[in-house]
Formats: sequence, structure tokens, C-alpha cells
Amino acid sequence: MTPLRPLLLGAVLLAACSPVSGAGAGAQDARAALDDYNVRAAIILQCHPSQNDADRAYLAKGDALHQAALKELQAELDRADPANRAGNAKKADDTLKQQRSARDFDISEQARNYGCDWLDGRLAVLPRNN
Repeated sequence: MTPLRPLLLGAVLLAACSPVSGAGAGAQDARAALDDYNVRAAIILQCHPSQNDADRAYLAKGDALHQAALKELQAELDRADPANRAGNAKKADDTLKQQRSARDFDISEQARNYGCDWLDGRLAVLPRNN
């Protein structure tokens, strides 16, 4: 897997969308893995009109990653509010959908501003010397 480029807006968005909890690293790990997937999937879907086998294999991981993150987020919400399990399930699903939508928008803006070559890591951006 190709390492993802740091995404300034994405880092800000991730910080804003990811609740900090004392539930342990498991929930954060599943959600971080889904967020990484969402970034790369958005790049693939927006920048690779004809997907290759590697792209298709990567995109095939989405459901499993989504389910793991959903399970972890719902468990976290259930610990915080055990009387509202049904509501927590919907809230967890809605939260993950909102995060995916925000990532899609973020990548769309970056593709428009910097191009797909930059997003795919094929174009290096060198710092300016003053």
C-alpha cells in the first residue's frame, strides 16, 4: 500500500470529527483505519477513472473496515449511554457517514486545488526558499 500524503485539511477535519475517549485504543484504531481507507478510497474514486486490480482490491476492504469502526463506535456510545442502544447504533452509523462525506469533500477540494498526481504521491511539492 502506498503511504498517504499528509493532508492538511484532512488532519484538521480528523481532529474535529474524532471524539477523544477513555475507551482505549481499539476504538480509535478501527476508526483511524476507516479514516485512512476513506481518504485513499476517495482518491481512487476521484482520480482513477479506470481502476486497476489493486484499486478494486483496496476498495473491497471498505465494508469490513466500516463494520469494525461501527462496532467500536457503537460500543463506545453504549458505554456512555447504555439505555439508548438503538439510538447509539443510528448515531454511530450517522457519524461514520458524515465523516466519509467530509473526507470525500476534502479530497475533492484537494484534487481540484493540487491535482490527482499530487494526491497519488507522483508529484513532489518542494518548500520555497525565502
